[in-house]
Amino acid sequence: MIKNILFDMGGVVFVQDTPEAFRRFRAMGIDTDYYMGAYGQKDFFLELEEGKIDADEFCLRMAKATERPSVSWDEAQYCWLGYVKEVPLNRLHALSRLREHYQVCLASNTNPFIMDYMRSPRFSAERKPISDYFDALYCSYEMKHCKPSSDFFEYILKDGHMKADECLFLDDSRKNVEAAEALGLHGFLVGPDEDWTDRLDTLLQADKHAL
Repeated sequence: MIKNILFDMGGVVFVQDTPEAFRRFRAMGIDTDYYMGAYGQKDFFLELEEGKIDADEFCLRMAKATERPSVSWDEAQYCWLGYVKEVPLNRLHALSRLREHYQVCLASNTNPFIMDYMRSPRFSAERKPISDYFDALYCSYEMKHCKPSSDFFEYILKDGHMKADECLFLDDSRKNVEAAEALGLHGFLVGPDEDWTDRLDTLLQADKHAL
């Protein structure tokens, strides 16, 4: 029986606009094909999300990569927030309803620039931070592990005292879902721009009736 539901953030909680993020980084002089290509972050972009460097070091490395005198926190955050197109209220309300019956957790590869925004009232139209919609926030840069590493999921299971077969994991990346399933979690692949709320409700109803 499912007792815990883990949600990716970009493409699941919020509607993601990768082209806009790439456009903003390119305007700063970043080679997005290299640092942020189809196979994920690399170099100091990945180090940021793994928690190996902090936001200040990222700004220094970004300035060096773009041959700029400096890159400010605000400039870097503006680029990262290009990913955030919309935070649909119906998804946030779905999270709140789910918390009445399940432990609901964020499980995201992310960084301090994005989470500074998410943890502020700017996150939702209701002027509430993301923490108001989850029981726990598992962020890669704080955990020092990124999906699809097994360490990422094992950290969450241990910290949350969860059993793998009692967890459902939603993500828009097939490799991340498959990594979770390999550890015994139930996987739920979210399609591009999918409003997953009805499909999730159907799955959870079937899980209850399977008892």
